[in-house]
Amino acid sequence: MDKMFKRSILGAAIATAAMVSASANAYTIGESNDAQVEVYGVVSISAVDYGTDDGFTSEDGSKKDEGWVLENETRVGFRAAQAMTDSLEAFVQVESGWVLDEGADLGNRDTFVGMRGDSWGQVRFGRMLTPMYELVDWPYSASNMGTTFDRGWRSGERFQFDRKSQQIRYDSASIADMLTFSLSYGKGSEKSSDSSFVGGKVSIAPVDMLTLHAAFELGEDTVFASGSDATFNKDGTLNEAGKQGSVGDTDAYFAGFELRPIDSLMFAAAYKVGEYDATNKGGFDYDKREIDAFSLQANYYMGDALFRLGYANQTGETDTKEDTTLDFETITGEFGYSFNSVYTFLRIAEHSNDGEGDVMVRVGTEWYF
Repeated sequence: MDKMFKRSILGAAIATAAMVSASANAYTIGESNDAQVEVYGVVSISAVDYGTDDGFTSEDGSKKDEGWVLENETRVGFRAAQAMTDSLEAFVQVESGWVLDEGADLGNRDTFVGMRGDSWGQVRFGRMLTPMYELVDWPYSASNMGTTFDRGWRSGERFQFDRKSQQIRYDSASIADMLTFSLSYGKGSEKSSDSSFVGGKVSIAPVDMLTLHAAFELGEDTVFASGSDATFNKDGTLNEAGKQGSVGDTDAYFAGFELRPIDSLMFAAAYKVGEYDATNKGGFDYDKREIDAFSLQANYYMGDALFRLGYANQTGETDTKEDTTLDFETITGEFGYSFNSVYTFLRIAEHSNDGEGDVMVRVGTEWYF
């Protein structure tokens, strides 16, 4: 019994030694991971009164103003990079944001993996903004001008995408310190197996004070709407039924500029046009829709203070006829002040549709970390 016990101990010792030796001589693919992970984010919370109803009706059937609500656009993300060679680096980003009633899912904002090099630029795979929407969103939709200039979220006005998950995007390195461009290809609407889009943008700064932008985006088999567009009253009854999805092809084009004649003054203007041709009208009653929109703004910086005035306008046609339901207009003003990098602001904007206007007031704060 004692000999058997000693043999067991000896066998275990030999096995352990063999495992340690094997581990010490095991083949390792690649180098140890010394990538640094960066945590970053934006705190962005505001109180807003849109000055209009939110789609609900009161018991007597009349519309009513829902008053002040809190909107939380706070986002947080993670970035990491790892050198592959002396001239090639792999990188990744995962980001969440737009905190709704159910919270915000990690990865619902720009989440991708890519490779980059100083001499040629970068290529990314995953979820990110399309090149054209990157320009539409900022700075040309600042101070809530996006209510008019950025209406891609509305059924029947979605002539360009915003953030898409199944996307390949290339961004060039700076050429001659004055020109950059981006190209992107991806899947368009998830509800259509044949849906796809291609887009691109170019930015050029011929002189220090001026930057010019141009962009395009073409989509095939874009799904416009579905039953999910239905709205409900507070008591759960149906307010407006959703429409059967409409499928069609889109094209959109954009041009804009930013002008900084002096450090304290910046002007920006942009124009975009979009067209939709239905291949399956679904629950809609039109075959073709065209929309034109532009935005103008002036910014004055005085120390840590910002004053902004803006104007945006949209008009459209349905089946080659003027359609006033597509007429939108925004007049906006903003005053903001940066308290040691914590930006606090007041925005007042009048949004009108077909001549009927509502005044929006927004007070908020945002800062980066």
